[in-house]
Amino acid sequence: MDSPANIGDSTTLSIQQKLSSTHIDGILDTSVTSAVYSGVKVIQLSIKVTEDTNSTPEKSKEEIIVLRRVQDSFINASQLLKILVRLHIVTPIQVKNYLNNEVLSNLEYFGNPVSKDNLQVLDYSKHENKSLRGIWVPYNKGVKIALDFDVYDMTKALFLVDVHDFETLPKYKKRALDGEDISNNEIQGSPSKRQKIDGSSNKTIGTEQSQLNEQEATSNYPYTLPPVILEDKKVDLANDIKRILGEVFKKDDQSDNGVSVEDVSNEFESIFKSYAKEDIKDIPLDQKGQTALHFASTLASSNLVSSFIQLGLNSPIRGNVDGESPLIACIQVTNAMEKGNFKELLTQWLYPDIWLLDRKNQTVLHHIVLQSGKNESYKFYMTKLLEYVLLNGDKKLLDFKKTILNAQDINGNTVLHIAIEKENRWLTKLLIEFGADVSIANKLGIKCQDFELLNDLSEADVEDHIFELIKTSNEFVEERVKTVGIEHISDLEQTKDVKSSVTIEFPPTTPIVSDKIFHSIHQLLSDTSLEYTNILNSKRDQIRVLDQALHDATIVAANNRFQTKKLTENLEKLDTFKLQAANVADKLILSEQEVAAENEVKFDENQQYDADEPFVIPQLFNRLSNNEPVDDLKNDENFLRQLPPTRILKARLNAYRQINSKLEDELKSLVDYSELTSKFKNVVSICTNVGIDEVDELLDGLLEAIEN
Repeated sequence: MDSPANIGDSTTLSIQQKLSSTHIDGILDTSVTSAVYSGVKVIQLSIKVTEDTNSTPEKSKEEIIVLRRVQDSFINASQLLKILVRLHIVTPIQVKNYLNNEVLSNLEYFGNPVSKDNLQVLDYSKHENKSLRGIWVPYNKGVKIALDFDVYDMTKALFLVDVHDFETLPKYKKRALDGEDISNNEIQGSPSKRQKIDGSSNKTIGTEQSQLNEQEATSNYPYTLPPVILEDKKVDLANDIKRILGEVFKKDDQSDNGVSVEDVSNEFESIFKSYAKEDIKDIPLDQKGQTALHFASTLASSNLVSSFIQLGLNSPIRGNVDGESPLIACIQVTNAMEKGNFKELLTQWLYPDIWLLDRKNQTVLHHIVLQSGKNESYKFYMTKLLEYVLLNGDKKLLDFKKTILNAQDINGNTVLHIAIEKENRWLTKLLIEFGADVSIANKLGIKCQDFELLNDLSEADVEDHIFELIKTSNEFVEERVKTVGIEHISDLEQTKDVKSSVTIEFPPTTPIVSDKIFHSIHQLLSDTSLEYTNILNSKRDQIRVLDQALHDATIVAANNRFQTKKLTENLEKLDTFKLQAANVADKLILSEQEVAAENEVKFDENQQYDADEPFVIPQLFNRLSNNEPVDDLKNDENFLRQLPPTRILKARLNAYRQINSKLEDELKSLVDYSELTSKFKNVVSICTNVGIDEVDELLDGLLEAIEN
């Protein structure tokens, strides 16, 4: 079953489109009340939804509650997403996968230095009180989830209420089915005490991992263990194991919660009694030499993986005939990504495979990059694997860069070679940022730095959070190496008690005074050594705490840098949009002006135009044109009413008089000019002895002769 955000897109359009037709019709009533569950004060949003108008009132008004804690405004994200389940938009499995992928394993929820588990998220999925169960996230993350899944309008009453109004809000009337359990109120209600519980569980996991490391030490390093070769006497045993495993896999698939370690142990009880664990461990199930752990990893069944390893049925470092580990089997399919449990599988059980090679000298990084041409899961797996390396100590990071990042396969190709060969800019940029060496040549003498792709990485999508984490972690490690030296970084990873090495032996027989002196010296040296040991261990504890705090601060810095970068980019986009809007407005004004100019009536110089036409009085004008009398019009009232006012007529007469006067003056000047021109022509004709009609033809030449 797919997750709604199994490739990082938490704003799935398909979900929003489905919700658009169900939200309004589905909500019958919402109310905000105050409540107390197991001593935890909460503000409760109650939503009653329906999917069918014909359903019964009991069924249609099924109530969904979403809680917000008063003490820190944490929101129950599980209850928030349950709205989508109730509306049949997503399934409970999809919600679980989303929370695993996008919340519990998302670095945006890391980096709280005050928290021992470094998570800004509370996992109350197994809380004694059913009403408090779920994944709790900070207020701003809860708002983001509500907006991403388009349920904010339905739940905004919960987000907008002031937590200080807790006492004034109406009290929630609890039903008998709520079943509040008040045991362990203080422990579950307090974040700090909750973290103590989580801390103890983390210690248990850490102890199991340490034991696993010791048990899985292999002389075949850096390669996986070769597959077990079945002897003839073990054929029947192998068949029995295959039969039992078939039943185990079937039960795990049919059960909602999967099988437990006890269930698997019970299935193998007869085998455990009859054979030693060494005989039944890592029995191959097919011709490729794959063990049950390979198949469980492929299916991403965390229950089976943990059971097989804890019971000693399989080793995580056992390879198949190609040397491929269970971790490689896991990343070759998308099941772990879709189920959202890849981080759990990696950090608790399959992490030793990170450091091992297959028979082609390929690391798990090689196999992830090889998947890049098949589907988008390579980004998810690469991000989670690098997060594990970056967040588990600087010693691991340095070892990873030294032994894995630049490891070469049988053809001499590093991971970077393959990423460039596939023209994957995202992977190429990521590996270079992490510290991949571009100068390493493969067996054909080809170096990564020879490819033009390295000069064209500007199109690579570097907005993923992992890029900022890599940059910040590299800067932090470089500073630590400069400060304490690379040889001392491992000493800071774990505090070790320093035992006194002072040992003084005394001869069996000495004088009494000498005995006292030696005894005093011995006591002094012992006390000094003990004091020195305590001080040294104390300083080491302080260094370890400081180192952890710096590590947490590094993650916070990476988060802040990423958020700042995103805000800066958004501001730049906003400025660009404003400029584009201004340009569009200017273009619109110019277009309107052009349209207005096109609509104007253009004056045609060749067209005959009567300037007097607007001022003509047709009835009077026609009579005067025909030399007809106009005296009778003086007494015609209808005619007089049609005439313009007297002042207008007088203004027109004055204008015509002025125009006529100017025209007469111009006519007179033209006549005078014509007479003067005639006289000048006569003079030129006499002087040049040519006819007066030929003077015009001689003027140009005569003028040029006079000027020269």
